[in-house]
Amino acid sequence: MISPFTGGNVTKTYKFETFTFRNEKFNVKRYYYVCNDTGRSFSDSEVDDLVFYEIYDQYRKRHNIPSPQMLRDLRNKYNLSAHTMSKIAGIGINQYGLYENGEMPTIAIGQKLALLFDKNTLLECLDKAQPKLGKNYSKVREAVEAYVEPITISLAKKSYKDFFETLQITLFPKEINTGKKARWSTYEPSYAMA
Repeated sequence: MISPFTGGNVTKTYKFETFTFRNEKFNVKRYYYVCNDTGRSFSDSEVDDLVFYEIYDQYRKRHNIPSPQMLRDLRNKYNLSAHTMSKIAGIGINQYGLYENGEMPTIAIGQKLALLFDKNTLLECLDKAQPKLGKNYSKVREAVEAYVEPITISLAKKSYKDFFETLQITLFPKEINTGKKARWSTYEPSYAMA
């Protein structure tokens, strides 16, 4: 970034400012640039957009309104089209599309959308939308009912030493004497390890 006043260097800095959005106040870190030669401050669309995104983010958190990405992720999780999801939510397709693309819903609609993240509530709304879904209702309901959250297992909490001690006890209980009892004393691997 160069200074629009002198073409010289600038310094990026910030200050906290209070902004009003939908009659509510939000304290936001506002970035701007200072011309090193003149001391004059200025901004550009990039740093101005950061203020806008921060206000929206705080508003969403304050009122439990899902973000556009969360809405897309929910829809993709069940492999639903935006058109189908709009019918389930009871919102017009054009308006629902705007919410997925960043427009801020009202608090009431935002909280209604947040309720859809609970599978049972989603199924209830799906049942209420049956007349709108027509012949697709059964297929959509089966897809939502059949979805099972993936289980993730993390070994990151194990220490490096504990992981290999466990590995050795599990794979080679007869060959390694670690002073611990092997859980499977008769286990013999059926594959060769390099």
